[in-house]
Amino acid sequence: MIALALALLAGTIQPEFPVGQRVAAIRLIDDAGRTRALDEFRGLPVIVAPLYTRCPLACPLIANGLKRAAAEAKALPSSYRVIVFSFDARDTPADLRRFRERHQLPITWTMATASRDDVRRLTDSLGYRFAEAPGGFTHPNVVAALTPDLVTARYLHGTSYAAADFDAALSVARGGVDWTGRFGPAAIAVLLFAATLAGGYLVLLATRVRGA
Repeated sequence: MIALALALLAGTIQPEFPVGQRVAAIRLIDDAGRTRALDEFRGLPVIVAPLYTRCPLACPLIANGLKRAAAEAKALPSSYRVIVFSFDARDTPADLRRFRERHQLPITWTMATASRDDVRRLTDSLGYRFAEAPGGFTHPNVVAALTPDLVTARYLHGTSYAAADFDAALSVARGGVDWTGRFGPAAIAVLLFAATLAGGYLVLLATRVRGA
């Protein structure tokens, strides 16, 4: 029982995506067909939203969820940057433009993709794993917040994001303390450990009562 609790503890505090890792210095191809160095985005926090334009469901939800969170957030649009990054190297600038227009994404956001090798370099540095599947890709639904030095700071999971979480991610990217990220997994692990011990005690108590 205790061994199981310890295993749960170890699994809970294991991060799924790396924090504090500098992302790969790749070259982007934006929706105007320009080639741009990712290093050009240094200086402000950066939100990176990996997706692909042919995605039938999750990726449009991610784009619209991010747009809604940004509109409702307290952070000024001029205080951060957003890169909507297609991990499908087959996406063309025209595909990126159509995606922007279809979902009415802010003109200040950068729509971009990269060469196949650079796509893998960037997604690997984000801890983002995807794979081709019939008709598209399998991929996690996650958005990354980077520091002004392009270091991973926090991740937002799912396809809908609360404005408060969006603001909190930017705050952490600017150097704020990530209390949730630092202590949340440990607190959950402690609760799991306590629940496991309590369950074991109740089983032992029930066994003794039956024996009496």
